[in-house]
Amino acid sequence: MSAAVVLLFVIGTAAIVWSACFVGCTFHPGAAPVVEFFGFENTLINTPGLVAYWPLNDTSGTAAVDLGPNQFNGTYTMGPVVPTYDAANQSDASPGTFALNQPNIVPGDAGTSPGTPPVLSPCVAFNGGFVSVPFHPELGPPLPAQFTIEVWVVPNWTLNDAQTNPSFRSVVASAAPTSGTFSGFAILATPANLWAAAIGIGSQDVFATTSSNQTIVQNSLYFLVMTYDGSTLKLWVNPADTTQGADASAAASGFVPVPSPVPLVIGTGRPDLPSPLFPFNGSIQDVAFYNVVLDDKTIETHYMNGMSLQMT
Repeated sequence: MSAAVVLLFVIGTAAIVWSACFVGCTFHPGAAPVVEFFGFENTLINTPGLVAYWPLNDTSGTAAVDLGPNQFNGTYTMGPVVPTYDAANQSDASPGTFALNQPNIVPGDAGTSPGTPPVLSPCVAFNGGFVSVPFHPELGPPLPAQFTIEVWVVPNWTLNDAQTNPSFRSVVASAAPTSGTFSGFAILATPANLWAAAIGIGSQDVFATTSSNQTIVQNSLYFLVMTYDGSTLKLWVNPADTTQGADASAAASGFVPVPSPVPLVIGTGRPDLPSPLFPFNGSIQDVAFYNVVLDDKTIETHYMNGMSLQMT
């Protein structure tokens, strides 16, 4: 069964289960029951190798709380207004904003009490504003580099904007100032309106980009997973069936971590420049960083749990 068919099945099943009952009910599509699931946050916290986890469910203040073991809290930051499209760098205009306490985009990320409906966690909408997490060697990550980054997003730029202002739009990134050496990593949308993962290997950036038939659909939910094992960069997009393989991969030996004090940023790419580059326009929730390569089954389980489903 193709990943696309599985995804359609998952979404359809989620809609049926969601409307029919609350925590603990079971739906039986054939022989494999599907249990409605609302513990996505606990799923991530209990995954071995977790370094940092920013749920982005903060409702006030400026702290983006890290629920991982290291408490690498970030800071919500307004960006300057960028009034026009930067054609030379392929970076879109933005008002430099973010908005806390926005509607949930991850169906399985909810708190529950016995006998009550789930209470969905909020997220953050970005459009030029960003979260900045101070440099920590663990987020570099240190060599030998093996890591996984997960994030849920709903893009909110228009198809017309994608066509008239083709831009890089960074979801999560850690990139050093330009110095002739390419370092760090990013999950982003490309000017061709495709999802990509990128890492620096010193002489260049290496991209794993989805195929041209996977154009980003606005206002749709995406679970993006980037893995790097020291030699291969992979990107998974809504991985409902990981036996089908990653959506994009590239050979990429020689990862170069960013130096201190370069931060990790969520919601943009290069806020350090006089005119910031690569803002992401859309909602972001549940960003997680691991110092291991998650296995295919774990990645699939995280996707299913995030969709509020658990196959049994």
